[in-house]
Amino acid sequence: MRVLLCAIAIATNSISIAAEDPQFPYVAHVSADNVYVRSGPGQNYYPTDKLVAGDPVEVYRHDPGGWYAIRPPEGSFSWVSGRYLSPGDENLAVVNGENVAARIGSRFSDIKDVIQVRLQKAEVVEVVGAAVDERGARRWYKVAPPSGEFRWISGRYLDREPVPVGVRRTGGAAGNALTTAPAGAEPDHLDSEPDQNASESQEQVETRGTAPPRVATQYTAQGPRGLGPEQFRDELEQIDLELSAMVAEEPTVWHFDRLQPRAERLLHEAQTAVERGRARLLVEKIAQFADLRRRHQEVAALREQTDRASRRWARLSPADSHARGSVSVEPRFDGAGQLVRVTSAKPGAPQFVLLDERGQPSYYVTPAPGLNLRHYVGRRVGVNGTAGYIPEQRTPHIMASQVQPITIR
Repeated sequence: MRVLLCAIAIATNSISIAAEDPQFPYVAHVSADNVYVRSGPGQNYYPTDKLVAGDPVEVYRHDPGGWYAIRPPEGSFSWVSGRYLSPGDENLAVVNGENVAARIGSRFSDIKDVIQVRLQKAEVVEVVGAAVDERGARRWYKVAPPSGEFRWISGRYLDREPVPVGVRRTGGAAGNALTTAPAGAEPDHLDSEPDQNASESQEQVETRGTAPPRVATQYTAQGPRGLGPEQFRDELEQIDLELSAMVAEEPTVWHFDRLQPRAERLLHEAQTAVERGRARLLVEKIAQFADLRRRHQEVAALREQTDRASRRWARLSPADSHARGSVSVEPRFDGAGQLVRVTSAKPGAPQFVLLDERGQPSYYVTPAPGLNLRHYVGRRVGVNGTAGYIPEQRTPHIMASQVQPITIR
């Protein structure tokens, strides 16, 4: 018995050490059901997928704020505009433009607002699907996530060890608090605060600010279809089912541009007072959810503005405003400067930093998977990627997906 207790103590201590000193990348396990995977490090980014307890994920970084960058789960995809791809054989396509945006896709809707990676001319991508317009033209292609692209998950729903069946994590990222739950029980409310506006951006939009709300297609009379009473009822119930399935997710992925015109058409085609009444109730129900989504967007936009202001004030705090006074970033880069290696004993700390003209740190840099920065050490470079902030150093951080030398003229 004493030997067994010692073995358990050693194993427990090993797990604790591993949790405190992660070596990236590492495999973690989802500790709850219905956990959102998101397009960026925060609840103001739209969800792309859902995972359940026990699902493994590969973690590449712990971002400030408790968000973990993970390899895109199986089935993830990105959107690329059809005019920038030349299809080839075996579901491959060649990029025919420079700095082409790869937009993160979601299985909940056709939203495509967030850009992490830009593709260069002659790059080859794997095509996994397409979106066609009314004429059958392939306007957008679904592609396998390109190198350097992450998805994000809240660290409080991950654990280094799989969670036993019938046990649900309720603690933080380390998963210290455990509660038992009967099989099939509904999970606690997880990561479901309303998100920012999730409308589609134009191809050349560089920022992920709040876009104008998606406008539903207005009904255009095309003449009655002659639906019988049973067909009318079936179509009405089908629209209601699709609406119920949609609003079961968070408001950021609601979109009514297909349901609303179908409901309005039924209202126009109703032959009896009962049919008109049921169709009118459905149209009003859709309008109520659309208004709820709009209000969520307004709240999320206000939250995003507040977060941006907080980060801006943090960067301009008295302790570092003098050092940052000479920072100059070229518009085409998220950060620029002389790349220098950083040695830190802190687990997960950035390995590189960009120095400004005064030799002061301006941006900490972590390379995305597949990007080798060692070749650029000592040189002046510009980097693009996902921006963040490290409060301890009062310095911006970039998860770099692309790097380019800068020639000083």
